[in-house]
Amino acid sequence: MRKKLFYICLIFAVTYAKGQNPQLTQFYAMPMYLNPAFTGQTYEHRFVADIRDQWPGISTTYKTVAASYDYNIASANSGIGLMLLQDNSGTPSISTTLAMLSYAYHFKISKFAEIRGGIQLGYGYKSIDISKLVLNDQLYSNKSTTVDPFVLNMNNHVNYMDINAGALLNSATYWLGFSAQHLNTPNTSFSQDGNNKEPIDFSLHGGYRFITEKKGNQLMEYFSPTFNYKHENNFDQLDIGAYYFKAPLNLGLWYRGLPLKHYAPGYLNADAVSFLIGVDVAKYDARIGFSYDITVSRLTVARSLGSFELSVIYEVAKRSRKTKKVLISCPKF
Repeated sequence: MRKKLFYICLIFAVTYAKGQNPQLTQFYAMPMYLNPAFTGQTYEHRFVADIRDQWPGISTTYKTVAASYDYNIASANSGIGLMLLQDNSGTPSISTTLAMLSYAYHFKISKFAEIRGGIQLGYGYKSIDISKLVLNDQLYSNKSTTVDPFVLNMNNHVNYMDINAGALLNSATYWLGFSAQHLNTPNTSFSQDGNNKEPIDFSLHGGYRFITEKKGNQLMEYFSPTFNYKHENNFDQLDIGAYYFKAPLNLGLWYRGLPLKHYAPGYLNADAVSFLIGVDVAKYDARIGFSYDITVSRLTVARSLGSFELSVIYEVAKRSRKTKKVLISCPKF
């Protein structure tokens, strides 16, 4: 009975909850998704791929695939980029596809510090498999079809435009960024006469790098505490943790949640503890990261098996570009 109730609650949450933005543990590996101000913050070309499987122990939950490309236009103090993301969630197979174009501009405020600003304009497509919904009239009548007016008045997809923006204070040792998603609050309701506007999702993120070893302009060892605070409507989330890098290995430990805040009596704002391991493959100018989230919320009773995430980053640049100093403001994963 407990398992059945859990699945019913999960289906309800996936189907009707607002503002269900895909979540990444390795958000610095997909920097344009975190903040468009990161666009073009590399030597020249950067390719990124990320795949996340959340709670694989529960069938038909959350799976996210993302890819991006960005380019540093050094002569114009600018960066341009393209990001594609697809997220699939829930028993009714809700699928969200995003295609976002990014632009960022930066200017120096000192020899080793800069301010960056970025904007994203994009297109979203969200679909649902209505045939997989199980609603009240089917449960009462024990029939496979439904005459629920909610379903009869539904579309199986919706298209919308999306606007994101962000800013970043960036230096050789510290960074502080702010971003906002869904500035135009697009209507993503499946109902023909519905008005389900995406709320604005805010993020405040930053950190500091304690450098213990360098080789020229190349960092060989450092310790970096970081954070990412997100707010949407009445919901808050804090990712706080640290990275330790000793070339070519990168290790990370994170906690996700606000343990002192309760959304309801008996329900803590606690989600997961995350572990990360990354490797720099210098020969191929690539980085590979793998993270695993241990679920610490009540979802553990359903044997969620945590969450897995894999990222691959590949950079291409002329040798002359690599010999010049480039400010890198954040951890690599």
